[in-house]
Amino acid sequence: MQRSLASTLLSGLGIAALMILTAVITLRVGSALLGSVEAWQQAFESARPYLRLWRALLYSVLFALWLDLLRHYRGRPHTLLRVKRIGIMGLVLVTCAELTPL
Repeated sequence: MQRSLASTLLSGLGIAALMILTAVITLRVGSALLGSVEAWQQAFESARPYLRLWRALLYSVLFALWLDLLRHYRGRPHTLLRVKRIGIMGLVLVTCAELTPL
């Protein structure tokens, strides 16, 4: 079943809006609990090594799942090509996200 372009775009916009709303709510709650945005930033700075470790574990798990998909679709060349494209796209997106200073 094909999805229309409009429903795909609306779905993507809805997900983006939900992510932004979640970030804003998290900032508000964290600022309220810690007293200020500066205290919130200091808390993130102190947790930076743990967040790096978490990201490294997350990327490792995603890579392992991608390799498992490659093994699973080894017999189907068309699907294997699609899985490879998705993996390359994911690698490019992760690289861009990690190289962009926020």
